[in-house]
Amino acid sequence: MRGSRLPQRLGRLLILCVLVAAWTLNLNAAELPFAQGLLFQIERGGDPVGYLFGTIHSEDKRVLVLPEPVEQAFIHSSRLYVEVDMAATNLLSSMAGMLLDDGRVIADILEPELYRETVVAAAKLGLPEVALQHYKPWALAMLLSLPPSETGQFLDLVLYQRAQSLSMEVAGLETVREQLDLFDSLPESDQVTLLRDALNNLEQLPTIYQALLDHYLKRDLQGLVEINERLTEGSVAELAERFQIKAIDERNQRMVNRLEAALVKGGVFVAVGALHLPGEQGMLRLLERRGYRIIRKY
Repeated sequence: MRGSRLPQRLGRLLILCVLVAAWTLNLNAAELPFAQGLLFQIERGGDPVGYLFGTIHSEDKRVLVLPEPVEQAFIHSSRLYVEVDMAATNLLSSMAGMLLDDGRVIADILEPELYRETVVAAAKLGLPEVALQHYKPWALAMLLSLPPSETGQFLDLVLYQRAQSLSMEVAGLETVREQLDLFDSLPESDQVTLLRDALNNLEQLPTIYQALLDHYLKRDLQGLVEINERLTEGSVAELAERFQIKAIDERNQRMVNRLEAALVKGGVFVAVGALHLPGEQGMLRLLERRGYRIIRKY
């Protein structure tokens, strides 16, 4: 990856990649509520008050061109809610939050062999060793795990930009600090484990990306969860289980809490990573428990 693409790659860390959700989601696919679909209408008292749409971080044209039901729901909504506001100030905060700030460099943290492997892998992304020194272990794991990008355009960003062009109200359901804290709160040893696992699985990533994309295009949330079940086996299984509560369950609860006021007003289009939708602790089930009726539209 050319160095000129690096800022685009960093910007994509504003929203947690669907792969991060896949690392941490722990559901029984056979009992998965809301196993199929990407667009769901939210009703209260018989009246539609909004839509919840599952996204994937991909620049594939089949993803970026909205299906007609999604397009109609989007353009007839008056406000867009995404996981985090993608304003330039948030981009800068996100990038700053990825950097070590205690006087150390990454070479002080990693064992020599792991450090050398990281240098080689990062160089392929256009990240030279001198710049590599300043990143936290979890940030390097994320950078190495994100799908490759040529355009820097991905679905959440396209929706955000379109909403601005349509003069829609745009807001985030979380702050950058809240998302960064998911990783900063991990013990450093766990951060290093994430990095080591990312390096160990680099060759498999293209296959994983393609499988995720294939299931997404089929609107197969259960298929995405089944991929997750394979991903969370092995060296990161225990870490994934511990991380799940903070990265998925608590975030889903927080995002639904913050949607309540917007749903009272109506006209809301919510776009979040697809793996936040299904399951007993997913956003759709949480909304049902609060008295909303959920109808699959696509």
